[in-house]
Amino acid sequence: MEELGLFKDDTDIIEELKNNNMPDYLKIKTYKDYLINEKKYYYPDALIEWVAREHLGLQRTEEELIKIREEALSNMKRIQEEDRIGEEECKKIEEENKITF
Repeated sequence: MEELGLFKDDTDIIEELKNNNMPDYLKIKTYKDYLINEKKYYYPDALIEWVAREHLGLQRTEEELIKIREEALSNMKRIQEEDRIGEEECKKIEEENKITF
């Protein structure tokens, strides 16, 4: 990977990354690192990635967004099921404790 030189402002790094032939994920990572390390942006990773994608013109495709939504929904359902099972186990333990006392 080419080392990025010192930049006068955000526009310089954005233009250099846009014109660089490195893969998109690496451009995004490089710009995120720049925002965090040089600009001292301390925000959640998802927000920093969104900013990097917007500045670099590398927005997610509709297919990527659909996949992210489906994964989030699947994770939410899994967590709800785990919570339900955990609550049932707690109720069983409470019932067992009531019986022994």
